[in-house]
Amino acid sequence: MLYMSLMEREQVKAALMNCATTHNVSLSEFASEAGVAPATITGFVNDSKSSNRNEHNLSMTTIGKLTKRWPDLAEHLKIANPTSDVRDVPYVGMMNPQTKQVGGLEPGKPGTIMINKAPKDYVAYGVSFGHPVLTQRVFLCKPEPIYDNFEHYINKLVVVDCDEGRMIGFLQQDIDKTFWLAGTTNMWGLDNQNNYKYPEKIDICSNIKWIQPVEWIKP
Repeated sequence: MLYMSLMEREQVKAALMNCATTHNVSLSEFASEAGVAPATITGFVNDSKSSNRNEHNLSMTTIGKLTKRWPDLAEHLKIANPTSDVRDVPYVGMMNPQTKQVGGLEPGKPGTIMINKAPKDYVAYGVSFGHPVLTQRVFLCKPEPIYDNFEHYINKLVVVDCDEGRMIGFLQQDIDKTFWLAGTTNMWGLDNQNNYKYPEKIDICSNIKWIQPVEWIKP
């Protein structure tokens, strides 16, 4: 899955330079002919620190303008129909993969991620650290939280906000009506020896304020 937010910066810069070279234009001309400020592209390619372009990728709006003027840029970026198929999805939190607690974005983390065929108006939760494959994982939710009838979402993967914090996991409920979260592995069922197994318990969920069901996981 090669989207701008998941590509190495050097790959993106190479794609821009290769496309400009193909058309025998400078990066400034490449940008201005697409209606993009030349400094946006030259600053990104040159890792300009004065504008923090050394820390961020290009926005979907910028990519849309560039690919409209230079359609073959999509081939260089390996993105199919980027102006219609790829959406900017805003990050609203990052999950600690060990505790499953959700916190804010780290300094320098892009505020959005570009995802192919993402549903409209969704928000994203990322993973803060771990294996490179794990840190590319994105949990997509509808932006509107659910404030009641939580029992309708038992065994569903959710983001939950409660007294214990904000976490991601499978919502469970005990006989005494206590809600708790199970991890994404070792759910109910049988193990390899056909012994009954229990899900990993992340934490109880006291006084749930709201939940957001996870609608989609990428990749």
